[in-house]
Amino acid sequence: MPVSTYEDRIAALERKVLNLELRRLHNEQNAERNMPAELGRTLQELNENGTILLGLYTRQAEDIAAIKENLSDIKENTERVENRLDRLEAKFDEHTALLTQILARLPEKP
Repeated sequence: MPVSTYEDRIAALERKVLNLELRRLHNEQNAERNMPAELGRTLQELNENGTILLGLYTRQAEDIAAIKENLSDIKENTERVENRLDRLEAKFDEHTALLTQILARLPEKP
């Protein structure tokens, strides 16, 4: 079974929410005809809370996508810094070798 992508999972969730909403609307129409008012209010509160939770989930999904993008940028910048440090370390090693050679050629103190 192939691994679902994040977008596939979001699309599946959206389809499920749409089906639930359609079912809810259908049930709500039937319930208005056959249901006591208090039960109707309870169902309305459940629907409102479900909508709030879906909104929170959507916002969190957007935040997670932004965090992933930021982490990717940070990783890229870190790799650049590491490459630059490697080059500086190589230069430092070259300079150290040259200084060692120069010091070896200098006469000793009289």
